[in-house]
Amino acid sequence: MNKQQQKKVTKWYHCAAEGCTSDDRKRAKYPYMQNVRFHSFPTEKKNPKQREKWLKLLRRDDAYFVPTFKQRVCSLHFVDGEPTSEHPYPELFSYNNFKNMTTPYGTSIPASDTVKKLSSARSRSSATSMPTEDECVHVTDENVNLSSTIISLDPTCIVRYPPSAIKEVTVQTAHEKTRQCLLSEVILPTPTPTIDHAYSVRISDSYESKDQACQTILTGDDIDRLISLEKNRDVLLREAVVDIVTKNDESVKKYTGVPCKSQLIGIFEVLDEAEPKVKYWSGKQSTEDVNYQSVDRCKSGPPRKLSKFNEYILTLMKLRLAILSFVLGDLFGVSESRVSQIFTTWINLMHMVLTPCIKWPSRRNIKKYMPRSFQTSFPKTTGIIDCTEMFIQKPKSPTAQSRTYSSYKSHNTFKCLVCITPSGAFSFISDLWGGNTSDRYITEHSGFLDSIRPGDEIMADRGFTIRDLLTDRRATLVIPPFTKKCKWGKGKRLSAADVVKTKSIAKHRIHVERSIRRLKLFRMLSQVMDIKFKPLANQMVKVSGFICNLDKPLVTK
Repeated sequence: MNKQQQKKVTKWYHCAAEGCTSDDRKRAKYPYMQNVRFHSFPTEKKNPKQREKWLKLLRRDDAYFVPTFKQRVCSLHFVDGEPTSEHPYPELFSYNNFKNMTTPYGTSIPASDTVKKLSSARSRSSATSMPTEDECVHVTDENVNLSSTIISLDPTCIVRYPPSAIKEVTVQTAHEKTRQCLLSEVILPTPTPTIDHAYSVRISDSYESKDQACQTILTGDDIDRLISLEKNRDVLLREAVVDIVTKNDESVKKYTGVPCKSQLIGIFEVLDEAEPKVKYWSGKQSTEDVNYQSVDRCKSGPPRKLSKFNEYILTLMKLRLAILSFVLGDLFGVSESRVSQIFTTWINLMHMVLTPCIKWPSRRNIKKYMPRSFQTSFPKTTGIIDCTEMFIQKPKSPTAQSRTYSSYKSHNTFKCLVCITPSGAFSFISDLWGGNTSDRYITEHSGFLDSIRPGDEIMADRGFTIRDLLTDRRATLVIPPFTKKCKWGKGKRLSAADVVKTKSIAKHRIHVERSIRRLKLFRMLSQVMDIKFKPLANQMVKVSGFICNLDKPLVTK
């Protein structure tokens, strides 16, 4: 690189003062940089003392700061815009609020080129419209000595306030007189300025105002209701939670799993009509009181804090999101034990009322809603079966551990058999069994075979060796073909026709996996289930299956 190219590259400077952003490269972008000049540091040979003074005034963090060739001091840090005989050092910095250190009482604003242009522009604008007598500033105070006070509107001059003259004054202009006609009078006392900024005036935090008014659309009943809600914040929080859950169809689906708000309210009306007097579950002895809340007998104990609809929402939220009981207690304003009682009571009620709706459809309805893919390939299919497992905590009893341990999942699990229609709706959900139970045993003893009618066609995986059980009921089992021994060598493999059949069956059987995935969206079933929920596990699975049937069909084509 030649010398001319070096000069082009290094022909820019920046200010070395702490916090200053002046840079030659900003001249084209920022107008205020047009008149800023950069002054080099005094050399160590000619002016070592002056150079040392400059470096001390910069107050750099690094104690051994040595300026480079590109580091200068811009004209904004000099009182006269450049080093002069009166002000040879840079004196205006951020640490002294850009004050002239030679001024004993006040501050001086640097008369740099930028400031001079601003002041000249103000003088030209003021010359065009001379102020009248009313527009002049009047200073009135009995205790203020006007001869000792210097007040100037020129931004380049020094403003001095002797300590004896710092008192409250009333400043009034023509603009403020006009404002007083439009607004109510405001009295602003002027406090004593601080020592560091004797020129500053701070408005007091407290002031008196008059003629204030307020408008509201709230009625007296609304105000009384707000006051009562403020006294009982639990009610306010509870109503807010219920409002959020039932705000729209999307919120209902997200918090409860029910597809829409109308279905949520419809299910509650069915439950309320089926059992209008709900009693909290507190053991087997609690069901013996048949006269509970009869005409001549009211509910014993303290009154309920939650309405039946709130208890219904709480149960669905826990089933869907698996929220901890103490969190639900805080949200609904009840104790943790009360949350457990509410969930136990309502999940049993929902199981009793809603589970009968999961039933085997007639063959006519199956054909009516059968997707086109099944009509062309497997028109006689009435159900697709599979087993699903749910993780549970490890039981304490060794016998329970062995019965619930699943070698397939390598975990303690509950296992159940599900069957769906070709459109994806659950038509059968068995009770839960230990994870060590085989698929054939569950199919044989769960009651599934009682729903099979002659001529039905059941699709399953290879693990369901139940062809003989279905043959006894004159039904057909459709499973992927097994591998056969090769005629031309060792080992077993599928023929070309068997491979095509396996792909076709797997393509249609996958829908039962999708239905199980929809069932596992209820987090009480997908996460590791606490062993204390064992008495409620069957109820939770079947209620979740009923809610899944309310959703859109999984298979439409």
